[in-house]
Parts: sequence; structure tokens; C-alpha cells
Amino acid sequence: MSPNHAPKTQAVFDDLIAALGEIRDSYLNSPERFSDPIDVVEGYRYAGQLLSIASELFFEADPEHPRFASIVSPARKLQGDNPDAIYHYARIRGDRSYRVTGTIDSACYTSFTLHAAAPDGALAGLLLGDVNDRDFEVGDDGRYEVVFSASQQAGNWVELHPDAHCLIVRSYFELEKSVQNDPAIAVHIEIECLDDVGPPPPLSDEVFAQRMAEGVALLRQGTLGQPRPGNAPKIPFVSDVPNDVATPYSFRDSGLPVPGAADIVYSMGNWDLAPDQALVMSGVLPPGVFANVMLWNKHMQTLEYRSRTSSVNGAQLDLDEAGRYRIVISERDPGVPNWLDTGGHARGTIFWRFLLPEQDPPKPECVVMPVSEVA
Repeated sequence: MSPNHAPKTQAVFDDLIAALGEIRDSYLNSPERFSDPIDVVEGYRYAGQLLSIASELFFEADPEHPRFASIVSPARKLQGDNPDAIYHYARIRGDRSYRVTGTIDSACYTSFTLHAAAPDGALAGLLLGDVNDRDFEVGDDGRYEVVFSASQQAGNWVELHPDAHCLIVRSYFELEKSVQNDPAIAVHIEIECLDDVGPPPPLSDEVFAQRMAEGVALLRQGTLGQPRPGNAPKIPFVSDVPNDVATPYSFRDSGLPVPGAADIVYSMGNWDLAPDQALVMSGVLPPGVFANVMLWNKHMQTLEYRSRTSSVNGAQLDLDEAGRYRIVISERDPGVPNWLDTGGHARGTIFWRFLLPEQDPPKPECVVMPVSEVA
């Protein structure tokens, strides 16, 4: 028998195979979770995309030689991705020091959030610190530099908590063409460890097994670890009434140990519509940096937004003379502005973001009516 040169990695690889079977049997084929065929088919695609995220963000993670990896794209969606934002992730350590350099360019908002490891294996855990581009100096050319370390530094500095496990960067764009649909726009950002760590050593069985184990935990958490219908914890910005959304609520005030954006006010609910029905949302956007609303499938992924319209931001909204919006969610096109296409999904999630609003956003008004009566 040939010697096993990577016993720890092989054991985790075997666990990965087992996890995929568990996901198939207890998540994708669970009638308690999914009753519509499209949700199951999209679930298999979602599992593949989770594996892609686990590979790039966890299997390749080196906190002493970090790099920013793009979290989502039109072909890789996770945990409420956003067509109007570009997200980056870097694995770090709380006992190191790091310098981040970048350029604001056309982004309307850039932020950094520091997170602890998630006990359940999620992408990121408890929020340990945050800073946005209103809080640090940016050059006339749009360039900036921020240092993350335990000891205070001159210039732009963020205290690095000992439990820091990862750094997430959010770059938001309120443009007429959503940034994820515009290949001409990119976020230029780099991270380097300031400690004298030397070049990375050859990859060992122990190190790669640990990285893989974190990736496998992400796979399980993003599927089997999601609450079953009726068992989800009460969240202040989530409505439990069908075809309605909750009163907008600050993520910072919610205290949730998940990787949300500290400066955003969220509002969330579900639609459940027949093919001839429409959900009409109306209201006024509060003054602020950014706002958008989008549709998700049952796996917290935005619906197709390259060839369909499943989201709309403040720059894309068609407003009436009084400055009010009227957004229509339906399967059939009612022939009016601000239509969000459900893409064959009878059920799904509605998700609002209000970024740094100058006042409390009012709750969107929601009414269900026949598509034929939408005018």
C-alpha cells in the first residue's frame, strides 16, 4: 500500500465528500425547506458556488500573506449579494499589523469591517470594529491608506482586536448601470502584512487541512445550518407577514453576530404571489448615501440581474412628480417603470438597503393587486 503523505488533508477531504452528501439529502431534498422545483435546481447551483467561495476564501487563506479576494459576482452569489456593490475578503490575524491601500474612484461609499471567526463556520462572525471613507483621509486623487494594528499609528488607523479573523471591504456604487454589470468598473485595493514574516513556507498537511476544514464548515453553515421554515430567530428588520416588509432598522443596533454592514439600515420581507398577482411597494427614499431594493431566491441569492431586472437603486428609480417611488414585483411585465421580475419564482425575499440615511427611512407601503390593474 502506498504511504499516505497527507493524512490530515485526506481526512478533511473525506469530510467534504460526506458534507456534499448531507447537503444533497438533508438540505436540497428536504420537502420542509423547498417545495418548488426551481428552488431545488438553484440549490444545486448554490452548493457549487459555495464550494467555489470556500476554495478561494478559505482553502487559499494565509493571514500572514493576505490578499483581497472578491466575494461575489454575477456567477457566485452568497448571503444576500448585491449587484450595486463589490465586496472583498481577506483573512487576517489579530496579533499582526496590516496596511490597506486603495482608490475610491466612483464608489459612493467604502467601508472596512473587522470580524471574529464565526463559531458556526459562517463567512464572518461578530463585528469587532469598522471604519468608512467618511472617517479617514482620502487624497485628492482618491487614494487612501489605512493601517490595522493593535498599537496606535499616525494617519488613518483602526485598532485590531486580538480576536480579528477577517477583514471585509464594501464598495457601493449608486449608478444607472449596476456595477456588477459593468466590467469597466473595478475596485483597486491591496493589503500587506507589516510584520517581518518572510516568504510563506511550503504548504504542509496540517496547514492545508485546517484551511479546508474551515471551508467545509462554510459549506455546512450556508446550507444545513440555515434555519428551517418557522424556526428562524426574530430579527427586527424582517417581517413575518407575507407580501410585506418590516420597518427599516439599523444593523448596528441589531447586534447580530453576522457580517452585515454597520452603516446600513435594512428592511426585509417575503413575497408569495400567483402568476397573475403583483406586489406594489411605494414610498419616499430618505436623503442618504445609497439605497436599493432587490429580490432573492430561497438561498439568499439575488435573482438573475444581467438579463432580467431583479433590483433597482436610487439612481435607477423612476420617481413621480412628488418624488415618490412605486415598485412593482410580479412574474408578468405590467408595462410600468420600476418593475422587478420574479423570474419564475412564486416565492422569495425582498431586501432593502438604506446606507447612512439622514433620517429614519419610512416603511415601504405594500399592496397586492392583480397585474392587470397595475397602471
